[in-house]
Amino acid sequence: MSKTFKIQGNDISDGFHTFDELYEHRCLLFLNLCLQSPQLCCYKQDYDEWFCLYMDSTCGQLSYHIPNKYLPLIEGKIGAIVKELDHWDGHTSAQVIERLQKLATNNNPKERE
Repeated sequence: MSKTFKIQGNDISDGFHTFDELYEHRCLLFLNLCLQSPQLCCYKQDYDEWFCLYMDSTCGQLSYHIPNKYLPLIEGKIGAIVKELDHWDGHTSAQVIERLQKLATNNNPKERE
């Protein structure tokens, strides 16, 4: 299957989904994953319109920037980082992919003490 991309409005489409639509999917999928194990997750405000959502899994930390419009979905369910500290462990995008793959293979959420 060859890849063809088209400009659709102010977005890029592969003929099935736009970039913005796929980004919305990713944000909501990660939110739902975090809501399944909220004790493993926290968030902090990173930019004016974004927060960073973290999950400490058995396979390592996962994090994504999420638009503030989704903050009401996790407030009161996932704890915010109280102190201003850099919680990010330095992982790369490629490492997140590897960790998600391992997590899916292991399917064993980490238990916090």
